[in-house]
Amino acid sequence: MARRASRIRSQKIDTRSEDEQQASRQKLFTYGAPWGVIVGGCLAAETAHVLLSTTPASLALAALGLAGTGAGLSRLLWHMDTKAKRDKETRIRHQVNAIATTAGLTLGTVAGVDTGATMGTWLLAGSGLSIANNLWSAFNKKAGGEKSDGKWAKLEAEIGLAKHELKEAKSNGKGTVIVDVEATDGATAEELARRIPSLTSALKLGRGRITQTVDDDDDSKITMRVQVADLLKEGTTWPGPSAFGAGFGALPIAIGRYEDGETLKLNLPGVLTDPQEVEGGGNVEHCIAQGTNGAGKTVGNALICTEAATRSEVSIIIINCSKFMQDYGHVRHAADMVITNEKDARRFFKQLHTVIKERGDYLASKGLAKWEAGCGLNFLLIIGEEAADFADGDEYAKVLRTLRSTGGWFLSSIQRATHDQINTTARSNHPAGMAYGLADGSEAQYILPPEAIEAGAYPGWANRKPGYLYAAGMGIDQERWAVVARTYGADRPTLAAAVTAGMNVRTPMDPTTANAFGALWTNRTFYTTPLLKGGEDGTGAFPQQAAASPAPARPDSENDDNEYVDSEDEEDEDMDIEVDPDLLAKETEELDDALRRILAEDPEPGAYDHLDAEQEIEAPADEAPVFQLPGLVPDEDRMSPEDTTAAIFARLDQWLREGKDSFEPKELNDLWMRVDKKGARDWWNRLKKQLLDDGVIAKDESEDGYGSYDLIRSPLENGDGE
Repeated sequence: MARRASRIRSQKIDTRSEDEQQASRQKLFTYGAPWGVIVGGCLAAETAHVLLSTTPASLALAALGLAGTGAGLSRLLWHMDTKAKRDKETRIRHQVNAIATTAGLTLGTVAGVDTGATMGTWLLAGSGLSIANNLWSAFNKKAGGEKSDGKWAKLEAEIGLAKHELKEAKSNGKGTVIVDVEATDGATAEELARRIPSLTSALKLGRGRITQTVDDDDDSKITMRVQVADLLKEGTTWPGPSAFGAGFGALPIAIGRYEDGETLKLNLPGVLTDPQEVEGGGNVEHCIAQGTNGAGKTVGNALICTEAATRSEVSIIIINCSKFMQDYGHVRHAADMVITNEKDARRFFKQLHTVIKERGDYLASKGLAKWEAGCGLNFLLIIGEEAADFADGDEYAKVLRTLRSTGGWFLSSIQRATHDQINTTARSNHPAGMAYGLADGSEAQYILPPEAIEAGAYPGWANRKPGYLYAAGMGIDQERWAVVARTYGADRPTLAAAVTAGMNVRTPMDPTTANAFGALWTNRTFYTTPLLKGGEDGTGAFPQQAAASPAPARPDSENDDNEYVDSEDEEDEDMDIEVDPDLLAKETEELDDALRRILAEDPEPGAYDHLDAEQEIEAPADEAPVFQLPGLVPDEDRMSPEDTTAAIFARLDQWLREGKDSFEPKELNDLWMRVDKKGARDWWNRLKKQLLDDGVIAKDESEDGYGSYDLIRSPLENGDGE
């Protein structure tokens, strides 16, 4: 027993794990193998020399065999390194070792290593080569350890299946690893993109954490971005206005941070004069902000409003037909115009055509092809919240095509940008997109460019991560379209205070645009104070005092009399027709016979027994009401077509000045029926069509506005009827 216990105590127990033991054996082999080759090669060379030196022919054949074997070994190593996709430095190292070993063995076999000179040469050359190998192994592991070990070894193996070579992997110190990948043997970036889900699973990461971009000049060079840690969980507090008091076209606005710590900047006007302007500027790109309820769209939109409200040369218009006060009450005083009902929203888009035309004419007069800072016009920043309320109208789609060049940017905020929620033509006119959380991340394809989707953008976190988003377009570099960002966090009083301070630097709406909006601008709703918890009750809208009405040209009333325009709004009126006396007498006799039969069948005497078709009815009393069907007016009340047109124009102009913004055609019956011209209804239909073509009126397309017309602008040029 004593001897057994002694043997147990003498045994050394290795407490290391199997992986640690394997790593230790691998380290011993890596650093000891070069020295083993030196010692073993010396013995092998000297033994061969002793055995073959007595026969010169055998010694020569052995030397040739060793040289041929070394050449074959070098070729085999190169082929193996290529198949294993090893880097260039490793391939060179293997070739140097193979050639040096072959040369040493060949020379040692021929000359022997039994003299001081040959032994010294062997040891010096072999020791130098061994030390070089040890140093290379040590420094290469430190430089490329992430690439060679652990998860990166798995990643490289997965990429190798698609003929993609992992060149370098480096961390930015902020939870992001950037991997350079080279496609070889005809492999493509699309093949790698299809492998991203399996790579994500192999690295035990969340979906969307691996994205890729392709070099514009070389399709084989791919940059893969792996986010191994979410640094956005804690959020970033809004640092305040990014450029208080600066011109809106001078610097981009900042609304959040990317997951790698970079700032999310938007170049909305597309014209930046600052030397540090962001890449991709030069165009205004309308944007759709899509996300589920609670994903953070409205918070991001409020940040955009606040940033714009602290700049000059910009005017903000907010359309929110659902819950304006709840969404934007704290920054409501940032808006120069607020629209809170569907009817006004549709009328706004109709009126915007006139605004775009007037702004375009102004820019043309200045020799400008598009809006520029300092041109005299404010940039129009329009936010349409809950865009599904108005995004199905044709006018909405038309505006998006023409607004851009005249200095206007439109943000359509919507929960799902599907065809049943937004006009598909209008959707295609939004080149930019901000994809917040979605119940189905694949729906991001409705608003993000294909490049972002192919790179791996997938916002499938619904409302579990408020404020997280992918942003594309608006001056953002394409390589960042698939990088997750998060909007700044800011409480409502902070944003309200910033907007209040910005009222001292903002530029009032320019006269050209204000006059083009006409009555819509004159009677607009705007606010001078925020709505905060425990503060105001939501009232306090301040309409502007009456301003000069815009003056479009009046329609031409001298159209072809034979032209007829059908209208769904025609009223049933008596027409000027000739009556056949014989036919009238016949119908009177038939009516008399029918009346007599009815009276004869009445079983009880009534108050009308004494009446017959020939008896005259007593005239009504003087004070009795008189019912008249509309018909021809007396000759003395008739007017010429010119005077009738002037009277209709005057009434439309008066309605606009009084704040009336819509009407039904029957409200003008008393005027157009007085025209001294055959076919009054045809004449009125032609005039109405002319008013529609000139943009003076527009059909009310709302559900409850059938048969009505919106008053867009006054038909009088100078208010004098001409």
